[in-house]
Amino acid sequence: MTIDEAIEQNKKIIIKAYSVSESIEYFLKVALTKVLHNYGCDMLLIPLYTSVKELVVNAVKANHKFIYFEGRKSYNSVFFDSEKALQLFKLEMTRGDAHYFDLLARKQNLYAMTTMSVIDRILYIDVENPIPMSDIEKEAVGKKLKIAQDCQDITDYFIQSQEDDYKEGAGLGLVLITMMFKGMGLSQKHFFIDSDFEKTIASMHVPLTATTIQEYKKRLEETTPKSA
Repeated sequence: MTIDEAIEQNKKIIIKAYSVSESIEYFLKVALTKVLHNYGCDMLLIPLYTSVKELVVNAVKANHKFIYFEGRKSYNSVFFDSEKALQLFKLEMTRGDAHYFDLLARKQNLYAMTTMSVIDRILYIDVENPIPMSDIEKEAVGKKLKIAQDCQDITDYFIQSQEDDYKEGAGLGLVLITMMFKGMGLSQKHFFIDSDFEKTIASMHVPLTATTIQEYKKRLEETTPKSA
């Protein structure tokens, strides 16, 4: 079934990513573009595509880290306790091993799954990966989202988060998503992350309504520099 057919029949659009390749970025953008256009919400493409891509990148990285540390046991014992291990993983990824991890992820069937659907003019987007967050990660993510929700902009976040001693994980990406959602007049209930013993799911619920568009236009006008 094509993306157009899924939209026409009001079916879910599902995109699986073993890595974040150009083709994955293309399909994510095309799917969002077509869905938003169908509901007259084209101008929401930039904040939503940016948010979805960030979540897919985070999910794929979590899968690759799991592979790198060779399974759940070493992942839990090494990943969160050893700063040097994390630095080593980052170094390996910067050396162009992304393709290698893509192959391993396919072999182990570890992928990030993005699901899009519209019900009663609300766009539901879930980005799921089969790696659960640890208690430390849950605490860190919860703290970042809470601080971000109370901030007006990214500068305000840096000021309020100076005592955040957990520097790994989704980090600023989650903060930026929260800011973009606030720019559409949406709250924390529209963007949240949940994790159980077998998976992690980041969810976005976006009303495709005139109100959302008006709020976004208003924020754009407020943040766009005025010419002299």
